[in-house]
Amino acid sequence: MNNHPWKLVGPWYRWQRPGLPSAGRSSRPVFQKYDGSTLVAEFLKDPQRSLKFTAEDFVHEIKPLAPLAPYPLPNPKPRRLSELGYFPTATRKLFLDTHKRFYLVVCELHCDMPGFPSVNREQVCDAGFVIRRRIVSNLTRVALAEAQPIFQRLTTARQSVLELAGVQPEAQLGLLKKGLAPQGEAMLAGAIAESIDMNQTVALAQIGAERANLAEWAGKFGVSLRLQGWSQVREGVGAWIDVEESSQTAITEQVFRLYPLIPDPREVKHSGKGRTIYFGAVPTGSADTDEFGTSRFDDVTQYEIRCFVRRYKHEPPNNGRNPKCCGEVVWSLPTEVYQLAPHFDLAGTNNRPISMQLPDLKALEAQAASLPPNQLAPFRMVSPPDSNLEFSADEDGKNIIAKGRSSEICSFSIPLITIVATFVFKLFLPVVTLLFGLFFLLKLKFCIPPSISLSASIAAELNAKLQLGLDVSVDAQLAVGAVPGHEIGNEVDAKLRLGFGDKMTDGLESEFGPRAIAEMTNSIYQSGQQQNAPSLTARLQYEAHVEAELVA
Repeated sequence: MNNHPWKLVGPWYRWQRPGLPSAGRSSRPVFQKYDGSTLVAEFLKDPQRSLKFTAEDFVHEIKPLAPLAPYPLPNPKPRRLSELGYFPTATRKLFLDTHKRFYLVVCELHCDMPGFPSVNREQVCDAGFVIRRRIVSNLTRVALAEAQPIFQRLTTARQSVLELAGVQPEAQLGLLKKGLAPQGEAMLAGAIAESIDMNQTVALAQIGAERANLAEWAGKFGVSLRLQGWSQVREGVGAWIDVEESSQTAITEQVFRLYPLIPDPREVKHSGKGRTIYFGAVPTGSADTDEFGTSRFDDVTQYEIRCFVRRYKHEPPNNGRNPKCCGEVVWSLPTEVYQLAPHFDLAGTNNRPISMQLPDLKALEAQAASLPPNQLAPFRMVSPPDSNLEFSADEDGKNIIAKGRSSEICSFSIPLITIVATFVFKLFLPVVTLLFGLFFLLKLKFCIPPSISLSASIAAELNAKLQLGLDVSVDAQLAVGAVPGHEIGNEVDAKLRLGFGDKMTDGLESEFGPRAIAEMTNSIYQSGQQQNAPSLTARLQYEAHVEAELVA
């Protein structure tokens, strides 16, 4: 085996056709997603058991929504809370550790010969992976302005391909075939399939044409991609440097370790049995910066991982000690390109809900009356000399009077700080929302769903009307107070005021049309209905398990 070329590919159970050598030769290392920090133990037990990548695991872009039908009434108000849409792209998104998502990169080593056999692990001297990025060089404002239309058309064509790939002809046929004879049903099915194929062909042709335009544009302005890897200068400080795709000399960039998967010999059907599989933990954050303090990783740059193994220059030693590795380096194809999720990504932060118990005022009152002062205020603030800012207010509370600076040691109770902080937050939330018109923040307020509850009949009617598109007549019907005695308008208005308060509701109604208010109310109702949904763990989706016997 040592005389044959090696090939580092993805694990056999993630090949497009699992276990088939022709499918494995062109595969690349894969990411596997996990819900907890025990991912290594889970992987060693069952390599195939990992979370399925879903729609939230793609980078999304913000684009304007398509305009609604014209609103013919006088003084129209916005009919949406926002005219911006959140649309998925084809780029993988990796959540952060703080989002309770963890990732492994997994690859498999084979001998590139007929049968595609696994390489004996003892032939491998070293294994690891590097994280790289590709940046655009020589990009000017003039060049970017000329490329924008090309990028827009390319994005639209790619989005069309993704949407058409998700279309189910059977579902469309089920909606349209009512009352058709069998012959007509067959003709309709053929027409639907032909239409989808034709649209896909047109979209793919558009992608090819725009890629050609992009290549022509790059040649015109001398724009190129530079491949960079991270070089460690000293602890905590490094720099992105230009690197080769697959260097056979010394690897100058930072290397992360790949570890061999050694299956439990007692597990007869273990997915790693008879295979040479390597894995490594993917870092989604780092304290490293460059010399100017710029963080190594960010949420706008696209990264990729490339794995490698190194052969012994000669036969492996028999004494169990590894000599210096100086043999051939075998590189894998790069993984799919990925970006890191922002720290405040809503889908990510939702993976790790946090509950904080607010102080019980009655219990505090009883404890404060019975306990000595030295047991009430454990949080101490010590002000250095001339660093404590003192002030007071006049009798009517209209003027603040500065009294100078002094030194002071004050102790506070943790519940007291919590009460004041909660009060200040609740006090300024409506101020910020009303002052800047950020009404979408109301949907981010966690206490709204339990506060608002609509009857099932009202929610059903709202759903029905929203599905009809809420045209002008529906807008008029849902307008608060527009139709005397109309139960929907009255109840929606009452529930909104119960959840938001009079000022917030008045501001919402003065800024937005009834469609936007009805949609938000319905969304809040549905969120309230989901409070008793299964736990976060119960909602996790796992990749399908491939039986080794089927691909042996």
